[in-house]
Amino acid sequence: MKNNKPAWLIIKERLSGLLILFLNIISRFPFSVLFVFASVLAILLHKVFQYRLSIVRQNLKNSFPEKENNELKTIENNFYRCFAQVLMEVVRFRNMKPEELKQRAYYTQSSTALMERFYNEGRNVLIVMGHIGNWEMAGSAFPLYNKHQILTAYRPLRNKAFDRDTLRIRQRSGNWLVTMKNLPREMIRNRNIIMATALIADQTPPKDNAFWVKFLNQETPFFKGTEILSKKFNTPLIWGKVHRIRKGFYQIELELITENPVEFEKHGELTQLFASYLERDIYAQPESWLWSHRRWKHLHSDNQSLA
Repeated sequence: MKNNKPAWLIIKERLSGLLILFLNIISRFPFSVLFVFASVLAILLHKVFQYRLSIVRQNLKNSFPEKENNELKTIENNFYRCFAQVLMEVVRFRNMKPEELKQRAYYTQSSTALMERFYNEGRNVLIVMGHIGNWEMAGSAFPLYNKHQILTAYRPLRNKAFDRDTLRIRQRSGNWLVTMKNLPREMIRNRNIIMATALIADQTPPKDNAFWVKFLNQETPFFKGTEILSKKFNTPLIWGKVHRIRKGFYQIELELITENPVEFEKHGELTQLFASYLERDIYAQPESWLWSHRRWKHLHSDNQSLA
């Protein structure tokens, strides 16, 4: 049968396949070697290629107006170092056994006790997290510690080969993944299963379909989905705190934000609350957040009210 794919697409698919193969090979390297790679990668990203450096600097300057330039420079340097280490951790995660993952992404006893209580009560929960620490390892370790079936919302990657590969890796420990668009439907379809739905809630939404809240000294849009879903299903809302102990090791603490989201009647009030949890964690470990993200690409207008 004749292949009607354009030449550029065939080349792209082959290059993607080669890169995935390369990542699978180096994922077998020990962390000691990968963290050496990370040190070199941090220099390349920061000093040579200056990967999103202007965005990182502007985000830091606007978020911490009280800090001196030398303090901002320290956070900047530490961010690129941590970012490179997380990238290598994600590479290693491709070939990480459940026993090792459980040791490196540790859920506290209070967290598992909280989940155990809701599980015994037959209650679903909604877990909200941010791009802080190693969110990939934290999410994948959840089924190793807790009884709830985890359902994770994700954004499909444009590169189909990498999208399939990423789904395969994330689902190894028992996660169910679904696109944000199909999440409400999946929550209804699986309503007879005791589930924990996980959302990364600090991405940038369309400015006309967002709750605007005060976050890191700036008027910031947040997706409405977390607040809407938690209220729709009256599901306990939990904050997933990912604390970096040292490179390659994280402690995850699940904190109950509210057991009854419907009590928050004002639009955006609940979003402002969980944004404050994220802000607290960023102040505690500023180098661990994803400062290279264009979080404030949309500007707040006068006709958009703050929560």
